[in-house]
Amino acid sequence: MDIDTQLPDSFNQVTRSMFELLRGHDRPSILTAVDQAYEWIWRQQIFLPGRTPRRLSDVTLAAQLQISRTPVRQALDRLAQEGLVQFDPRRGYWTQVFSAHDVNEIYDIREANEVLALRLAIPHLKKSDLEAHLATIHAIRKTLPDANNADFLESDFRLHNLIINSSQNHRLIRFLGTLRSQVALFQVRDTWYPQRIEIALDDHERFLVALIEGRGEEAIKMLSEHIQNSKNGVLADMYQDEDTLNKVS
Repeated sequence: MDIDTQLPDSFNQVTRSMFELLRGHDRPSILTAVDQAYEWIWRQQIFLPGRTPRRLSDVTLAAQLQISRTPVRQALDRLAQEGLVQFDPRRGYWTQVFSAHDVNEIYDIREANEVLALRLAIPHLKKSDLEAHLATIHAIRKTLPDANNADFLESDFRLHNLIINSSQNHRLIRFLGTLRSQVALFQVRDTWYPQRIEIALDDHERFLVALIEGRGEEAIKMLSEHIQNSKNGVLADMYQDEDTLNKVS
């Protein structure tokens, strides 16, 4: 089975890169059928989400992947445990649909834990790495307003990976890897809204400059504000209708 033969080349390139950046630390060197099914469904879920639940048939997925149903069900169980798929004993597996309340919870948990990761990471961060990320941001900024979304997303994930991995707290790294899979559902879609990339680049630049200049406490505050800005952008762009309905009711 080759999962990439099932997807368009452009889709493959972006989703493979995202998976490696977010989940690569958990990826075994030799992939089982379960691992491959997990990765393929993960990549589909990240890039093809929606506001209406869709049934995930293990029979259909097994046929698409040319494997038996057992590894597909095991992969779906794993995704359900990570909150990317929902399971109903009577109705089977369905795509996960998130509410505005879910977005608030996910981003608030992300903020608290990434701030912790940065506090732990600051003594281990190298100025040369931070300057390299700053140079990447400057390069992407030059392409605005026509920046490539995939380039921006990759730079975003790599920057946050640097912070999280530099914490050297392996449990925190694994936890945030799983949580950021949920965050990626919103991140990918929100980059298509006007000015979201530019706003994120501004936040990243200020944050990096503060770290480079040794202003650690300011950088921690900036990271917290950046994640809250990201959350507010997602809510404004994708959940404004839900917010309006909640206020009316």
